[in-house]
Amino acid sequence: MSEQIRTITDKGQFEKIFSLFFANNDVFLRTASGDLKIVYMGFADGTVAFKIPYVKNMPDSCVILTRKDSYIVNGVFKLKEKDADDMYVFYPVQFQIISSPRKEERIDLGAGKSVLFITNLISDYILQNSLALSLKKVDNVKEILRFDLEKRFPYVKIYFLNEGMADPRMKYFYASPIPYFVANMNAQPDAKSQKMFNSYVNDIYAKDYMLQNRKNLIAEIAVPILYHGKIPYGYIQVNSDKPLTDGMFSVIKRLGVVTDELFKKNRLFVPETDRLLIADASFSGIGIVFRERKYIRYFKEGSYVIGDILLPNGARANVLCVVRNITLMENKIIKVGCQIKDIDALSEVHYHEYLESAGVKA
Repeated sequence: MSEQIRTITDKGQFEKIFSLFFANNDVFLRTASGDLKIVYMGFADGTVAFKIPYVKNMPDSCVILTRKDSYIVNGVFKLKEKDADDMYVFYPVQFQIISSPRKEERIDLGAGKSVLFITNLISDYILQNSLALSLKKVDNVKEILRFDLEKRFPYVKIYFLNEGMADPRMKYFYASPIPYFVANMNAQPDAKSQKMFNSYVNDIYAKDYMLQNRKNLIAEIAVPILYHGKIPYGYIQVNSDKPLTDGMFSVIKRLGVVTDELFKKNRLFVPETDRLLIADASFSGIGIVFRERKYIRYFKEGSYVIGDILLPNGARANVLCVVRNITLMENKIIKVGCQIKDIDALSEVHYHEYLESAGVKA
């Protein structure tokens, strides 16, 4: 079932919305650092009151949201005043009601045998910072790679995440970390390669003014550099004035793996080895909770994070996740909702066996 969105600005319906969705339900204030759990106090005379802790400077307008059954409700509110004891009064402006049912069951994990933890955490944000703080090591790795490549190709580019996300190839690999190979731009690609060729011409070549000014370069290979084979944090690009071969493609792909191994050898990237509690889990996602704010630096909405889920039987499941939401709960507990994007075959078997033993249905 696809999402359906309904926008309501009729003030005559606001009281019903508060009664159906906000009363006796979890409510959150959207902030720059994540969603903060707040308390709905009531609606009367066209204004609504919420108890909002921890906020020192409330903006003039804000978004407050809640979820009930298969509906997500986002409300836009204009601040009227602040009373004592963290009590804020707002004018409701409009609501969006989104019909968005969960696709699967999710299990809440309590104490005992079912407890899960995640460790060896690292995110693309940490990778980016580590590269920026170790430019000498990064330059050394670039020189090692260039030494051989520049003997074989007239143009070589090695790019890392700390250099920015505006680069079209970095954007491409961040969205889909699949190497590509354009053997000869002057030859018609076969049917299998047509889609990739069109994407390259329209999304990459069209934005690369250096290549457009060097018409003699007719072929390109580009491969992502992946942390643990999952998080893209750079790429290797070579261009030639002669058609390239599948053998050359294999060589450059191998160099992408070697590059990550060089950074491992230099211990450029250090994951977080503390164990963080997983509060709930499903086949497609996990909820991580912690109290110490030092861990928040590993999570940013929309970013990649990788880690090892520690299963009760001693097995581990290595997962790549996308951070979907960050929520500040009661008692200053932080909860991070993550969607599982990639999991290797053996890890998937271990993780799914655990969920099935806990009674979760796929």
